[in-house]
Amino acid sequence: MIIEFSTKDDFYHAADGFLNSSWDSVTEHLHEFEALRGAINGLDHEDESNRYWASAKQTLVSATALVQQAVEFYIKGRIANVSPYLLISGNPQTWPRGANKKDIEFSAFRTLDAQDLIKVHDTVCPERFSDQFIQWNESMRTIRNRVIHTVDKSLAVTPEEVINSILYTHSYFNASECWFSSRRKYLENTPVNSMKSIRSEENYESHLTHTLLVDYRLTIDILPPAACKKYFSYDKKVKSFHCPSCSHTVSCMDFWDDEFIHDCAKTYQKLSESEVYLCRLCGHEGRILERNCEEYGCEGTLQDSEYGTCFSCFAENALQQSN
Repeated sequence: MIIEFSTKDDFYHAADGFLNSSWDSVTEHLHEFEALRGAINGLDHEDESNRYWASAKQTLVSATALVQQAVEFYIKGRIANVSPYLLISGNPQTWPRGANKKDIEFSAFRTLDAQDLIKVHDTVCPERFSDQFIQWNESMRTIRNRVIHTVDKSLAVTPEEVINSILYTHSYFNASECWFSSRRKYLENTPVNSMKSIRSEENYESHLTHTLLVDYRLTIDILPPAACKKYFSYDKKVKSFHCPSCSHTVSCMDFWDDEFIHDCAKTYQKLSESEVYLCRLCGHEGRILERNCEEYGCEGTLQDSEYGTCFSCFAENALQQSN
């Protein structure tokens, strides 16, 4: 009999890994290019930018192929949730030798080809894919095939396109979970962060939050307002602040300098028709008080109602006790 079936969770976990690997490769270049920008003469910026991203072409197209691989695993996960037997491809003559005489693992069987996944999915799953998704997936498969099977000199992909593809894929298959929540789970289980000695360090949470905040800033910098609204509920058109809760967390990092906060995203936004502010990353809710900062030399007049954090110098002021 067949043993060790792959479940929906197994396929989804692997798909999440592909997306995060794609994200790592793209954001690594975004970080690097940002660090180099300060050394580029303003007049040469466009030319130097074109040279940099042209040299990063292989990384970007490979990252795109990883996104397509993730899509295939998400689809397989949905099919496996109905029955993993539906994923087995070919007639019995093509099955592994001796499959009828001994227990054999599911992974030994050939599974459905990518071109057949959507047809099988829409036949056995209660919710069929939309026409928009099918068209998008076909274009992604075309790119992946060009990457895997040949060297296409005309193929070009931008960082924005890869990031958008990652977010589109994740939101389509994980509608109830924000990308950065999934990203946090992934970072918590990277090889270094999986070690107990690292997790037990006092500033473990600080480094994790700092990484997410910097990636958040890079993401909203390159994505258009509509995409930020769609994937993060983030409005690029309204005034935003550094989240006092996130700021408090990252300030506990070793060798922290208040100037470092400017590398972090301003994720604290006022909710419409309300006086409440919400962090689009950590979910912290609070209000902003109009009070003069007590820090010497600071002229800030806005503070967080819970931490007393000044939004100008980030010092934490003593809050007045209510009677």
